[in-house]
Amino acid sequence: MTLELVDYLQGSFSLIFVVISLIIGFTILSKYFEHKSRLLILVGISWIGISVPWVPDSISFLMNLIVQRSLAVEWYFIIGNVFLPIALLTWLIAYTDMIRKKAQKKVIIITILLSIIFEIAFFTLFFIDIDLIGVINPIRPFTVDFGIFITIYLMLVILIMLITGVIFAQKSVKSENREIRLKGKLLRAAFISFTVAAIFDSLLGAIFEDPTDPLLSIMVVVIRILLIFSALEFYGGFLLPRWMKEIFIRSD
Repeated sequence: MTLELVDYLQGSFSLIFVVISLIIGFTILSKYFEHKSRLLILVGISWIGISVPWVPDSISFLMNLIVQRSLAVEWYFIIGNVFLPIALLTWLIAYTDMIRKKAQKKVIIITILLSIIFEIAFFTLFFIDIDLIGVINPIRPFTVDFGIFITIYLMLVILIMLITGVIFAQKSVKSENREIRLKGKLLRAAFISFTVAAIFDSLLGAIFEDPTDPLLSIMVVVIRILLIFSALEFYGGFLLPRWMKEIFIRSD
């Protein structure tokens, strides 16, 4: 398949976002051995999980470069969707650990039940008619027009993570400690940046039909850069490395 400019941009920036997210996720996970806090495990898994929908794009991009073919549509949908319930569950466990401990059991039970329903519905549609899950654009190999079921679930996951993420961040923003306030601001920015980028990314296929449209190329780059920034902000919101602290506290 011949790739257009927008495909190279979308594929390469998706790959960059996924690589950065994996590095950040596993870095947060590795801090468990230093701090012995399960929060770090949960948060690390959560960020890896919500970056997974961009993994199929990354794999397809590499396959097109190497063997001139894309990832099979079946694997595209499985990889991009079936791990989302895990990301949502781990994040809500982390959130209720931090904010709503008394409601944790109820939240976990509801989330598990909804996750089971999603997985059953997903694989039912998968085996009945995969087009009910979504259709990969024949012109643009990295763009999927998802069906209503997946679209609603994706919006639900994004909305839940946005609301809970901002609530948690606001607690930190109100802290007397300057570093904790900075972490809260970074975390709030991470969830807002990710939400905006994810929503616009899901709408590109519907808005732009011409893959050579120069505005589409610009939008793809802007959205992927916003995703990359959200990953870095998330990293700073939980670990706040020295270099990031010096940049923001000096400029504060």
